[in-house]
Amino acid sequence: MPSRKEGFDLMKTVSVIGGDLRAVTLAKLLVKDGYDVTIFGFEREIDTGTLKAAPDLIKALDSEVIILPIPASGDAKTVNAPFAQTPILLDDFFSLIGPSKLVLAGHISKPVAARFDAEGVVCIDYYNREELMVKNAVPTAEGAIEIALQEMPVTLSGSSALVVGYGRIGKILSAILAAMGVKVTVSARRLGDLAWIEASGYKAVHTSMISAKMNEYDIIFNTVPSIVLGEEALSCMNPEALVIDLASVPGGVDIEAAKGLNRRVIWALSLPGKTAPISAGKIIKDTICNILNELEVS
Repeated sequence: MPSRKEGFDLMKTVSVIGGDLRAVTLAKLLVKDGYDVTIFGFEREIDTGTLKAAPDLIKALDSEVIILPIPASGDAKTVNAPFAQTPILLDDFFSLIGPSKLVLAGHISKPVAARFDAEGVVCIDYYNREELMVKNAVPTAEGAIEIALQEMPVTLSGSSALVVGYGRIGKILSAILAAMGVKVTVSARRLGDLAWIEASGYKAVHTSMISAKMNEYDIIFNTVPSIVLGEEALSCMNPEALVIDLASVPGGVDIEAAKGLNRRVIWALSLPGKTAPISAGKIIKDTICNILNELEVS
């Protein structure tokens, strides 16, 4: 990323549009940092405290920096704004925003990214930042464990778990599970990852070979955002086991096959926003401030 973008110097007005408690936390923290913050899309069922709210989208877009939530949009038609009084249409957003604005948004879908390009609006996806992904892995892993504790009829300690994927979430989740006394197996495709899995004290299995061992696990956590647990793997698993899918769309579990086989699957999307929204909001705030510092906006 360039250290500076022409026209984005010394911006201090920020609008946070849409989102959940993470976004409200972000707005409050930015106020503490001295930014002039306006919020929009939080008209019902959420406590925004003393935050300044814009009366309409036009006023919300007056700010120099516009922050959209994670995900920015779930349907490529509206801004993700579950607490808005009325839907915030992307058509309205793009018709009102000018090309001089800087937009920061999370987990931007390809259709929405294409619209930003077509409109000539600079948009940075803060969800793709490494510092956010690494820090977000902690509340994601803790949220997955919370679900497991609620849903399993036995203790995690002494249970056998498979973690599919050894990326950011897989690494942190495996470490927490092992510390809790879980017998951890981790799958990966790269030989280097398999070596690190064994060096970390876990059992390692190549992802292409997990079907043969599926009946050994009491719980399976998937972190891979492509279908790795298809009909074959699901048919081989212990019928009493629980699958928790942590992967973003399209997920890593064949849901229709799971239904047909009567397998228990929980697709746990956006866990940081559900289980630790204040911590997740602080992570987003730190990431956005890093971006603004790099652009010499702060």
